[in-house]
Parts: sequence; C-alpha cells; structure tokens
Amino acid sequence: MNKIRAAFGFLSLLTLILGMVIYLLFRDLNNMILFSWIPKQKLFETTLISLKSSIFTNVLRYNFPDMLWFVSAILFIRFVWFYKAKVQRIYIMCFYAIGLIFEISQLSKKVPGTFDWLDLAFIGIGAFVEGLLYKIFISRRCL
Repeated sequence: MNKIRAAFGFLSLLTLILGMVIYLLFRDLNNMILFSWIPKQKLFETTLISLKSSIFTNVLRYNFPDMLWFVSAILFIRFVWFYKAKVQRIYIMCFYAIGLIFEISQLSKKVPGTFDWLDLAFIGIGAFVEGLLYKIFISRRCL
C-alpha cells in the first residue's frame, strides 16, 4: 500500500512538472500575471519552441497544461488522504467544484485568465480518466 501511495505522490509531481514544461516550452510568457510580480529570466522572454498553429498544437499549448495541473492536484489529494477514502472523496469533490467555479468565473473580468470551453472539457476529461483509473486499479483491488 505504501508503494501505491508513493506512486500517487510521484505521479502528482510528474504531471505538475510536465504541465510546467509544456507551458515554458510552447507558450509566450509575457502575458503571465506571475511575471508581473517576479522578474523573468532572459531565457523565458520568448517562446522557446515555436509551433505552427493547428488544433493539436493549440490544445497542447493551451488546454493540456491546465488538465495536467488539475490532475496533479487530484493525485496529490489522493496521496495526502490515501488511507482515508471518505475524506479523500470529499476533498476531491470540493476541488472539482473549485476548479469549475474558477474556470467559469474567468468569464467576468475580475478573475485573471481567459475562459475557454476546451479548458473545461480537458479538465473534465482528465478528472474522469483519473477517477476511472483509480476505480479500476486502486479502489476495486486494494481498498
């Protein structure tokens, strides 16, 4: 059981880093609010890898990192509350609600970011796939 818990921690970190790497490699970081507060390194002043615009590259650039970050947080919640399935479920449901509210609140100009239906779709797909894999491989076999 400890190996499975450690795998959740590792996968949480891995998906977080992968989302960051995609963001750093393929996105223009000049519009990020974070860099208005902290100085940006010279390396990240331009897009490191320029991709031609297509449906696939736009999804990779704009939607996939959000999905990976969302899944990373879910995996982290599963890691922290591994032995308390009911508490874990409550926290994950609350996190789903927070993610949905945050994404929808971007429709107003008061919350930073750009609302995108594809962000919601990919976050939902990521959460669904993670939940399905958890149900098949973990909760049915281990808990």
